[in-house]
Parts: sequence; C-alpha cells; structure tokens
Amino acid sequence: MTAAEAKKHLRAILGAYTHGSILHLMADFLRDADERARRDGDDAKHQRFAEVAATLYVVGIGIDAACPPARIGGDHNQSQTAK
Repeated sequence: MTAAEAKKHLRAILGAYTHGSILHLMADFLRDADERARRDGDDAKHQRFAEVAATLYVVGIGIDAACPPARIGGDHNQSQTAK
C-alpha cells in the first residue's frame, strides 16, 4: 500500500472516528500485544507495549481536546458541526 492509498483509507475512517479515537484504536492493538508479551513472559516487551499504548491513549485525548473534530476536517468531523 502506498502512502497515498493509506491516506485515502484514513480519510474514510475519519468519516466515523475522530483523530484521537484512531489513536485509541491503535492503543488497543498495542494492549493486545502487551497482553501476549505478558503471557509469554517477555517483561521488556510487555513494559514497552504498555507504555506506548498508554501514551497513544493520552495523546488521542489531547488531540481531540486541542483540535476539536470540526476544526480538523473529514466527513464525520464536518457532519458533527452540522448537528
């Protein structure tokens, strides 16, 4: 997938999610990886994944607070201001 294709997919996703909530979804993937690492006994990976997941979650909250969806753009974001 090219960067242009990836951006197209992200724009489509932004029709239903905010920028911050996309980071929350990414944090969910990392929490899953964190859980697998913990079960496998890989403490270093477990810690690293847990810290990155927590960071993404907090940054996602910050993005949505600092740049409300209507100001960022995207179909979902524009429709939210019309409601």
